[in-house]
Amino acid sequence: MPSVLVSTEIVIGTLLVIALFVLGATYLRRRYIAKGQPLTLCGFRSGGAQRWHLGLMRLADNALEWYTLGGVSLRPKRRWQRQTLLLEAPRVLAPDDALALLPDAYGVACTDRVDSFELALQGPDYTAVRSWQEAAPPGYNVNVA
Repeated sequence: MPSVLVSTEIVIGTLLVIALFVLGATYLRRRYIAKGQPLTLCGFRSGGAQRWHLGLMRLADNALEWYTLGGVSLRPKRRWQRQTLLLEAPRVLAPDDALALLPDAYGVACTDRVDSFELALQGPDYTAVRSWQEAAPPGYNVNVA
């Protein structure tokens, strides 16, 4: 019959293996999601909702993709085409409205053909999204000199 010390070592060892597996899976998921594209922390709130959802935002070639922060899914939870996405002027989020993980975040009201939603972005991230949205998609107007 194993002693209490051996049982404790088995439990601690199992918990360490599980923690390492979760950390490794999270790291590999984020690497796969990025695919060499810019990836940033972002808040998402659908039109009229009060609660923010924290996630990862990727600026793909022709779409803005939003992934949930946790979970195992490799597919974006939300996806908006560059040509139909409209960004409004940013506003500073109120202290009670701000996300704890995104200090000094701006709320940006956005519309798509179907959705109206809001993104919480930090200053440099907002600049990157704005310039990405205003830039021409790859292959568009290639012959312009």
